[in-house]
Amino acid sequence: MISTSLKYYFHVILIPFLILGGLLCVNHRSCAQELSLDSCLNLARNNNYNLSRSELAVERAKQVKNAALSYYFPQVQISAMAYHSLQPPINVAIEDLNNENVRNTLQFIYDNFGSTLGISNTLQLFQYGTIAGITAIQPVFMGGKIVEGNKLAQVGVDAAKLQYEIQERDVLEDVEASYWLCVGLEDKLETVEAVASLLDTLSHIVDAAVEAGLALPTDKMEVQLKQNELTRTKLQLTNGMSLARQALGQAIGISISDSVLLIEPLDSTLALLPQTDVLPDINDLSPESNLLALQVQAARLRRDMAIAEALPQVAIGANYGYSHLDTKELTNGLGGWNGALFVTVNVPLTAWWGAAHKIKENKLQMEDAELQQKDMNEKLHLRVQQAFDQMVESMLMVNSAESSVETASENYRLITAAYESGMKSITDLLQAQSMYLKAKNDLTDARIALRVHARRYIDLTQQIY
Repeated sequence: MISTSLKYYFHVILIPFLILGGLLCVNHRSCAQELSLDSCLNLARNNNYNLSRSELAVERAKQVKNAALSYYFPQVQISAMAYHSLQPPINVAIEDLNNENVRNTLQFIYDNFGSTLGISNTLQLFQYGTIAGITAIQPVFMGGKIVEGNKLAQVGVDAAKLQYEIQERDVLEDVEASYWLCVGLEDKLETVEAVASLLDTLSHIVDAAVEAGLALPTDKMEVQLKQNELTRTKLQLTNGMSLARQALGQAIGISISDSVLLIEPLDSTLALLPQTDVLPDINDLSPESNLLALQVQAARLRRDMAIAEALPQVAIGANYGYSHLDTKELTNGLGGWNGALFVTVNVPLTAWWGAAHKIKENKLQMEDAELQQKDMNEKLHLRVQQAFDQMVESMLMVNSAESSVETASENYRLITAAYESGMKSITDLLQAQSMYLKAKNDLTDARIALRVHARRYIDLTQQIY
């Protein structure tokens, strides 16, 4: 009777339900937004906040480079000034003269003819006036400071690009891991729902058997306990999937609702992942290692700039302008258009005292950067070895998990047949069902781990798959 009931529920209830569910799923997928792994990675490149900040850092470094380049060209300055002083800057009376003969002669002229000629006994000059001009100074030799400064600015650009590369790698790794986590949770949820559907069918069969006196009430209770367990598991998976989708959406800059379909299955393109048993030869390909090499170069350039600060500096220049200085004694004042060429030489006689310590400081920074670079190169090989081992281990785990699923599926089929014939108890059937569910979930976890570890290995070895 149990066997007949089982067949009845499978043919009359379960099969139409599955067909209807499949049709609903097809209709749902036909209208839902689809999101592939590549589209997520592209969205992350365009929308991720950390990548956007790294792009801004590159642009800032380029602007610093452009600013440093401008010091190769003449520095041009335009100036203008107008003034009116409270007292004339030059205010000399006859009695202020030191030469007695000249003073007496001028005093005699002023006393006898001053009022007639309308002249003052005081000379007042430049109380107000205007001055305007343009000056251009071309550096000729600045101790190498301009050249080294431009090289240092270029190092800053290269370093910013490497930091962007590092940030992009880390972001894309996180996005891919989040994507496969979401897909994996969906796979687990589908497996739980499939098992729960079978368990519901089994519950109806057991209920009928208990009513007919062919099964014990404890069998019904065992099924109910298993149903409650699957309900809790489904709730946990649903909540976990919701959080995982939110995290993925935040990383790629869009909102991922439940209607968005992640269309890449976990087992897609697994055959295209690196299939190797030999660790490749790594020659310091890490952007972190290259970044440390730039730190060594930057420390060397800062040392050279410290030396340049203590060397003589030579520049040539030209000036052209107009001035008009008014006086009471002259009709048109003083001034006019005029120009000049000049050379400036600056010799910092006492700069070597501070420069010597600055040079030593930069030398120590350069040695420290060299040590960091050597340490990073050694750690890089360890990281590659670890990523390689984890990837190979994950491949073996996937193969083992696939075999376990096949075994658990066959075991579940045999236990089901034995239960229908009355040779196995409900406990044996539920245990076989749990083993099948665990095997499926272990396979999902193994495939997620393989995806994550393979991505890390590929990034570290600069491989393309």
